[in-house]
Amino acid sequence: MNYKNLSIIDIHNKLKYKEISVKELVDNTYKNLQAHFENNFLVTLIENKMSEFDLQNLFDENNLLSAIPYVTKDNISTKNILTTAGSKILSNYIPSFDATITKQLESNKCILLGKATLDELGMGGTGLFGFNGEVRHPLDNSRIVGGSSSGSAYAVSAGLVPFSTGTDTGDSIRKPASFNGIVGFKPTYGSISRFGVIPYAPSLDHVGFFTRTVDDAAILSDATFEYDKNDFTSFNNKKEYYKNINGLNKKIKFGFLKPVWKYMNEDLKNKYQELFNQIKKDDNEIILIDFDETLLKTIPAIYMMISFSEGVSTHSNLDGINFGIREEGKDYIEIMKKTRTKNFGKTVKKRFTIGSYQLKKENQEEILNRSKKVRRIFIEKTNELFDLIDILILPPSFEPAPTVKNVLGTDVEDRKDYEGSWIEDVLEIANFNGMPSITIPFIKKENLPIGINLNAKPKEDLLVLQAAKYLENLIKANNFEGGELSE
Repeated sequence: MNYKNLSIIDIHNKLKYKEISVKELVDNTYKNLQAHFENNFLVTLIENKMSEFDLQNLFDENNLLSAIPYVTKDNISTKNILTTAGSKILSNYIPSFDATITKQLESNKCILLGKATLDELGMGGTGLFGFNGEVRHPLDNSRIVGGSSSGSAYAVSAGLVPFSTGTDTGDSIRKPASFNGIVGFKPTYGSISRFGVIPYAPSLDHVGFFTRTVDDAAILSDATFEYDKNDFTSFNNKKEYYKNINGLNKKIKFGFLKPVWKYMNEDLKNKYQELFNQIKKDDNEIILIDFDETLLKTIPAIYMMISFSEGVSTHSNLDGINFGIREEGKDYIEIMKKTRTKNFGKTVKKRFTIGSYQLKKENQEEILNRSKKVRRIFIEKTNELFDLIDILILPPSFEPAPTVKNVLGTDVEDRKDYEGSWIEDVLEIANFNGMPSITIPFIKKENLPIGINLNAKPKEDLLVLQAAKYLENLIKANNFEGGELSE
């Protein structure tokens, strides 16, 4: 029997009613992961060595996560298991401790079966920049899977596991979710501890999940939203998310930005308008909101300036001395130069060079500090949005996943400055102010998915999950997922 494409709840019910045993589930999942291993979506495949008796005892019918297999992004520390962050420089690094989220999932009796590939150090949005090879779209090998959480997205999209962990600094969970027809949830900044998560840009980094359903995202929120004294940005955002996922008890004001609407093609607009009409039939509101386009045009630059400078700073310890790969040299400086030159990829080197330039004393005020000031304006303007609306809808992508040949060798800073190019990065707004943001499946084009993204003000994670569940049901009931966007 094949157990692919099942949700957490599906698997739990099969275990509960003894349609399958935990050993059958784990063995089958492992074999499916192994069959796809050559597609580079995993750095490490982990064989479970527990006895059949011990595996069966993991299952608890009162715990929806018990005995559920999953894979975790390979920048999340796992004690005594290789953790590379997608970089050759860490290709021999085995942590002596677990990340907080690893411990939380283990305490809920989840079964870790793999460490998922990512763009090196989380830097990239394609899945083509991991040291162990390219990860491509499970439905079309000529296309990208998206990144940086590429292997995590692949594992859920291919139906191999019901959920995976990811991290999101710009859109690294939510855009791959759109490309792959799955749910990608980035909660409010600080809801999930980042202790033990190898960072990219700490003020933008969020930990989150890929799942098959919104219900599953709520279940994982219950398990992982917790204050952690080891993470000074952590706070207590615990609520009963799964219990209340269907408890939307008010009419919702959904908002959409006029400058974004302006650049959408007519076919996509029509699909959004069809959905908006269904939303309004339920007496909810759709509000088109003015937002300063000049400010929106700064999104790519602000993201680059802040993330590149934080990235080069947080990875100063990757020097060939403390841990990881070391190249030989006559002194510390030579060791560091040789180690970094040989073991960092092109994208990381480029971002570190730009980041270092910004951190020079004479450049900080002109470049970095100005970027932070503009970020503050974004936060203020976004807060004002939520005085008018409850949920902000954004398009995570306008098209299906692009082909590899169209993006190979390119990165965010290589993009041409065409009119409206900032739209490709519009999801980064949610990282600027830390608000909860979720992408769910919406429509298809060329039989490939395009998702829809929902956002709420910070700490309104329950509301955004409830709204996502409402739209998930609405989209399925009206067969949007089965409909094709015309050419």
